[in-house]
Amino acid sequence: MHTMDLNHWRRRCGFTRNPLRRDVDRAQWLFGLLLLLAFASAAPFIGAQAARVVYDAGVAVERRDSAARHAVEATVVKVDGRRPRHVVTVTWTGLDGVARTATYTTARGPVEDDHVRLWAGSRPENAGTVSDVPPRRHSQTVGDATAAVIGVLVLMAVPSLGAYVLMRRRCDRRREEMWDAAWAGFAARHINP
Repeated sequence: MHTMDLNHWRRRCGFTRNPLRRDVDRAQWLFGLLLLLAFASAAPFIGAQAARVVYDAGVAVERRDSAARHAVEATVVKVDGRRPRHVVTVTWTGLDGVARTATYTTARGPVEDDHVRLWAGSRPENAGTVSDVPPRRHSQTVGDATAAVIGVLVLMAVPSLGAYVLMRRRCDRRREEMWDAAWAGFAARHINP
């Protein structure tokens, strides 16, 4: 960046000793700076906490899902084609080598003798259950944590921006009153002496 560009941004952000700046301009600038500093100091901490909570919960679900279910290649035996959901009967060989048969409901419409990838229960209490919904992927956990951070930042930014807009309106009204008073004084001194 050139020195001129830096000076432009310095003046634009209010870091100048311009004698034409009024107290209302300085008050608006200071209020905006305080809001920005408050946001910049709190947002990373709160965003990181939200991301950690969501990420830890997602990892726990990943572990639970991977411990409770495993992938199987199943053969479709029968499809009850009721719309919009299909009741599908499949067979597969379990981890213990036992042939298993189960049904699941899906929106997809497989046909008989199709080979489909499903997720079957890994524990004895759910060994005969299948689903076409895969276990939670790590990318989902990362995506949810990212969405949590973005959500927290938006939720924190909106009130700050709202407060700044209200302050700006108030300062604009005050500036207009000052301009009107200045023009009235000018008119009284120079136009209608």
